[in-house]
Amino acid sequence: MTIVAGIVGAGRIARVHAEVLYDHEAIALEAICDVHTQRARALATAAEAESYTDYRTLFREGGLDAVYIATPPGIHLDIVRAAAHNGIAIFCEKPLARTVANGQAIREVIEDQDVPFMMGFPSRFAEPCRRMREFLADGDIGDPITVFSTRAGHGEPEEEDWRLDPEQACGVSIESASHNIDMLRWLGGEIESVSGRTANATHPEIESFDDNMLATVTFEQGAIGLLQNSWTSRVEYLRHGVIGTEGAVLVEGDEWWRLDRLTYATETDDYPRTIAFDAETATGMGYSGETDAFIESLSADRSPPVTVYDGLRAVEISHAISGS
Repeated sequence: MTIVAGIVGAGRIARVHAEVLYDHEAIALEAICDVHTQRARALATAAEAESYTDYRTLFREGGLDAVYIATPPGIHLDIVRAAAHNGIAIFCEKPLARTVANGQAIREVIEDQDVPFMMGFPSRFAEPCRRMREFLADGDIGDPITVFSTRAGHGEPEEEDWRLDPEQACGVSIESASHNIDMLRWLGGEIESVSGRTANATHPEIESFDDNMLATVTFEQGAIGLLQNSWTSRVEYLRHGVIGTEGAVLVEGDEWWRLDRLTYATETDDYPRTIAFDAETATGMGYSGETDAFIESLSADRSPPVTVYDGLRAVEISHAISGS
């Protein structure tokens, strides 16, 4: 079974997905759509696909089975509505939406139209993170006591970036920290309460923008958690981990988008042990792994593993942090 796919958006993350889809044996990447004509044509040429500037035309005429939405989150709702109306399966980049109301509206569309929908959280599919979760699932470190996810780097948006458009801006707490929030929920279960702070050190003139955030959470099963994200740090790092009743496991990297090692210790270990990964391969596996999971779910006619609810919860928790 070959899935005919298209991408709406032709920016950085769209290029990442285009490379994965182009190389996938079960996918025919047929179309790239972006309101910027030259950008759409450039990516379409590289992917040997057709270019469009209007996603509505693409959905009516492109013969798509699935679409990857890789646009700013403020316009996700309209694109989701159009795709769902045409019966097209949807893969949506994070964050799901800029506001909770729009996130809830997207969920309603998906449920009402009953179309397959998968949220893009690639960290779940990166090998270091999957290995870390196996320690939890196998009971090697006992029950979680503390779960944490932290990320920092120098990622201030460029002047023409949509992240600095007052009508589109949502800042690090929604745009980037959605990864951290989803990781906490994936490792620790549902989050019951949250308390946090955000800071805007670089663009105070944009009310909806922030570039640093820090929060503590409590999980329904009783564990506590920490999440932190920064776009202004000159020192880069990425860390996810769990401290359990019978051990601990940590995955980390010295670049804010890449993981290259897992360290663990259980009650039977005399000292911590470390497993090394190739950072580029591990990061790439996140994107290829989520597409594999999406396509497999479509082929098997089952629900994708990362749901619209997962995307909505990330948006809800982000807003709870900024409003606490």
